[in-house]
Amino acid sequence: MVGWPVTSRSSQSARVLLVRMDGIGDALAVLPLALALRDAGCEVGAVLSPRNQDLFARGLFARVHVLVPDAVRPHGSTEASFEQVRREIPGSYDVALICSEEPDAYRLPAIAGIRTRIGFWNAFEKPFKSLWARWRCTRVVYRPAAWVEQPHEVRQLFALGVKAGLVRGEPPHDLTASREALSVDHVSRVDVVAVQATHKLIPPGRDATWMGRALSAIPKARLLAHTGELALGRQLAAASGHPCDPLGAKGQWLRAVAAAGVLITPDSGAAHVAGAVGTPVADIFPRQHGERLAKQWHPWNAPYRVVLEPAEDESAEAYGARLAQAAAVLIGTA
Repeated sequence: MVGWPVTSRSSQSARVLLVRMDGIGDALAVLPLALALRDAGCEVGAVLSPRNQDLFARGLFARVHVLVPDAVRPHGSTEASFEQVRREIPGSYDVALICSEEPDAYRLPAIAGIRTRIGFWNAFEKPFKSLWARWRCTRVVYRPAAWVEQPHEVRQLFALGVKAGLVRGEPPHDLTASREALSVDHVSRVDVVAVQATHKLIPPGRDATWMGRALSAIPKARLLAHTGELALGRQLAAASGHPCDPLGAKGQWLRAVAAAGVLITPDSGAAHVAGAVGTPVADIFPRQHGERLAKQWHPWNAPYRVVLEPAEDESAEAYGARLAQAAAVLIGTA
């Protein structure tokens, strides 16, 4: 398999806990590491959030533990969910790979007594945070805290497995395994440009009518709107002339993105779903720092084009032409 890492002998039969209690895009960035660990013979469990706990196929993780965000305590979990997971973990894992920067992601493996705990630290760029995290880890991987160019997120997470001696080499680009892990290996692609209809799609200082005019430049497009943003989807549909498909459950989203010929989307969970299932992506990034952000967060396993948000004086028609051009270049590249 192209790009598959060489595995270490120490990985055989290791019981590994991946801690990634963040959003959908963040969770998908850990998928190449999870697949590599599984291929190396590890038994892999995961601590996830309610947002991503049902994202993966059942066979990917031996066990899934869920930490529920606390509505009162920012960046924290509810006491009940933390205590529940703390009781589930002891004796079940040899190694914890902490793929998150949330405080509870570091507290949990330490309190649960997992012997080897590997996470990130920022050296002395953020001294108090770094020392706090370092104290709860047995080994650490340096991750820049400053607003600087960084390696792709997949590579940074994979470095945790390398530090543990569980995998070596490069993160895998195994599209077949990735699609199976998201239960879309049976979905066929059609020659349609899908557009994620979300508030993040609308550039700063513009409205849905302006964005709809831009989207009208794209032929054969369909809007994909979460049921929670269906009103916006209908506004964009009215202004663009494109149909809007309401989608609710994650399974519907996964299948719709996997079936698209091209996905146009702001950098979001949908972009990373497309990157995981091989759907070409016209990935929209902020004009400021967009190129730098794209190097860290571009789709991992799919063709893509970076499209920067419009300049202040750019017309809807000109922006739509840029989106249409990116889609035309990508169609048929998967």
